[in-house]
Amino acid sequence: MQIAYIILAHKNPEQIATLIRSLANEDTSFFIHIDKRAGDEIYSKLVEQLTGIKSIHYTKRYKCYWGDFNIVKATIACIQDLMNSGRDFDYAILLSGQDYLIKPIDNIKEFFKKYRGQEFIESFALDTQNKWTEHESYYQALRRVNHWHFRIRSKHIYLPIKRQFSQGFEPYGGSQWWGLSRDCIEYINSFIKKNPVFVNYFKYVCVPDEIFFQTIVSNSPFKNKIFNSNLTYVGWENSNPVPRAILGKDDLATLLNSPKLFARKFDITREPEILDLIDREILGLNLRQRRVVKP
Repeated sequence: MQIAYIILAHKNPEQIATLIRSLANEDTSFFIHIDKRAGDEIYSKLVEQLTGIKSIHYTKRYKCYWGDFNIVKATIACIQDLMNSGRDFDYAILLSGQDYLIKPIDNIKEFFKKYRGQEFIESFALDTQNKWTEHESYYQALRRVNHWHFRIRSKHIYLPIKRQFSQGFEPYGGSQWWGLSRDCIEYINSFIKKNPVFVNYFKYVCVPDEIFFQTIVSNSPFKNKIFNSNLTYVGWENSNPVPRAILGKDDLATLLNSPKLFARKFDITREPEILDLIDREILGLNLRQRRVVKP
């Protein structure tokens, strides 16, 4: 079971390196996007720390503001680099630089062997009752795609003027993070090349990274293979100070009991102990093993 990890990151190069070292083996490859806003120092530190690990590819860098289409562009760049690399893989998994595995590597491989052929992406039709239906203003499900949205850096401009969604497609949404088969990734890559009008439409969608890939996959031949869930635990029910809590040592029991393969968000500048606890209590690693540069 060969896995390609697509990682979108913007800070804490030591933490990103820890994630990659923990995942790296002869069956993994990495396609990494470092937000151009992060500056060259973070990028250079990461490259330096990962010297010696094979199958690492750094993609073209974009400035990524929350809710901006450039997050989709960064993901597309990673997919294109993956397909152009000639690297063999069975699944591609999209992670952030603040994710960490909460299952041992062998368990992750066995999971994808067991469910080979299924597509792990949360996806729900935006025109049916869903978790965004009752959201206010432009965060309401259909307003995200059927009205005009512009971003100037972090400033959002909303024009409640009706747009015509791409003909023949139904809009879908869900969590940004996914794990997709090679066949599905090949389909997405080909679809993007052949449908520039569809891609351009999403430049003016609200938070397109939660809609773009869901819409492609859910309108594709892979729609009946969707396992309607992602692979990542997120602490939405907690706040410190806002929802989607930074996970710390007090969350260890929850992570131990989670059926998910990964979790987010971690921040070693705020909760420095949690990754070591996961290594020892969940992954069965010690600090020395995690810091060894694997071939």
